[in-house]
Amino acid sequence: MDDDDKKNRRAEIFNAALNKAGVPEWGRGASIVKQTGCSPASAQAWIRGSLPSDGERIVELCDLYQIDLYLWVTLESRRDKGTVDTLIEAILYVKDFEEQASFSLTPAQFAHLCAAYLDENTRESISTIVDILGKE
Repeated sequence: MDDDDKKNRRAEIFNAALNKAGVPEWGRGASIVKQTGCSPASAQAWIRGSLPSDGERIVELCDLYQIDLYLWVTLESRRDKGTVDTLIEAILYVKDFEEQASFSLTPAQFAHLCAAYLDENTRESISTIVDILGKE
């Protein structure tokens, strides 16, 4: 991908985030200036696909407009399918435990067990506990 393609893709990403955040297209640059205190030239450059030169400004804009930092900077998101697959695996694991043990978890307990399962350091401990609780 050449520099023009990258710039066009960054413009798409930034403008999609602005659209989602409800920033109107007309007066978009002025809205960014008002919200961030940047110069009008900087706002227009970002709208056209340039990245801010200051790392702190990049993070500020990502937080303000809910932009995927990695997608905007590298054009590749870190939110990959593997994360979703692991989350589904955790949910199925905890739900299966709940059904096999005839134990009803509260939503908070369910969420905490799923979160613990997602942490590879605690996953083995959870498996041991589930095995113990599943014995009759």
